[in-house]
Amino acid sequence: MKNLPVLNSLKFIGSTALFLVVIAGLVYQHVRLNNAEKSLSVIKASQTNLRENFSDALFEDHLKVTNSMVSGAKLTSLQNELETLKAKETTDEKTIKDVYDSLIILEQKINRNVKAGLKSPDLTEQKDSWGSFLIEKDFASIMTGINEQTALLDKDYSVYLTKLEQTRVAASGYSYQTVQTERGTFGAHVIKIPLNEIKVKTVSASSGSCSNDCDTKSLADYVKGSGGFAGMNGSYFCPPDYASCDGKVNSFDFALYDSNDGKWEHKDALTWFETGLITFNGSTPSFYKETSDYGGGGVTAGISNYPALVKDGDIVVDEDELTSFQKDIKGPRGVIGVGGENLYLAIINGANVIDAAYVIRSLGAKHALNLDGGGSSAMYINGKYIVGPGRSLPNAIVLTK
Repeated sequence: MKNLPVLNSLKFIGSTALFLVVIAGLVYQHVRLNNAEKSLSVIKASQTNLRENFSDALFEDHLKVTNSMVSGAKLTSLQNELETLKAKETTDEKTIKDVYDSLIILEQKINRNVKAGLKSPDLTEQKDSWGSFLIEKDFASIMTGINEQTALLDKDYSVYLTKLEQTRVAASGYSYQTVQTERGTFGAHVIKIPLNEIKVKTVSASSGSCSNDCDTKSLADYVKGSGGFAGMNGSYFCPPDYASCDGKVNSFDFALYDSNDGKWEHKDALTWFETGLITFNGSTPSFYKETSDYGGGGVTAGISNYPALVKDGDIVVDEDELTSFQKDIKGPRGVIGVGGENLYLAIINGANVIDAAYVIRSLGAKHALNLDGGGSSAMYINGKYIVGPGRSLPNAIVLTK
């Protein structure tokens, strides 16, 4: 029992300690609560202030963003406008140059037409309006006006050239004709010209009778070398690309009077009856269905070939005497004929030799002789080929004034 006072002392100390701990805890909680209340008051005050000033803050931020956007948009717009101005300046420079170049061309065409004897357009009114358009930078209207005037000038000049060519063609007697016959319809390049207006020449590239590797010329060279204005290919010959010619190159065996040399080539062929012959003594023609009928009279031109096509207006070609090339192949066919005081030179398209006889008769020839055709076909008038040039030729027919 002696230990009871000590026990009671320990109980008192323990109770006191517990009280102090509880009191301390309550004080701590009170302080925390007080601080929390202060913090809450601050937060509430901030919230109140934020609520009161929130719209102003947002508007200021909006202004900043808007000002930034406007500034950026203005800068972009200025940049775009600058680029547009630069592009427009370049475009205007190019357009002005185009207008200037077009005016130069217009002036050149006016001068061209005046030299041709054509009426010069009065552009006084147009130039005044073009000046106004230029001040207004209405380049499109200027170009439209210039182009319209240029087109009118070109149209007038085109009509002039057509009439000029028609005059030249009429002088040469040339025409392209569609000819209807008993054997069908054929296109033909035709020179029909009065014999008293021209001289007919038959010419050779060789200086004498040649049997192989003979000289040749283009038809244009024959015409120019003989002082002519027109010409056509002559008789059959052996071109280099024909295997059937048995080694003979550019040779022809038919009689031909060289008008430039004044003598016959292959004179022995004048005795042949298989070939036909047409001769000229000045403007007087003579025709022989068989070359052997030629009596040796004076001539200034003469060419033989086969077959004779027309005599005294009758078709005289014998189909049984034709080669397969002559009767079975449709192609260009050359013909020389006379009739009604006219000379006829013709290249008939898509025809065999018999067709050619009917065509030349329909054109007006009373006498006609077949000539070479195919790849040798050539007709030359007033400095240009109407047909051809075709192969280089050992002989040709030339017309001079």
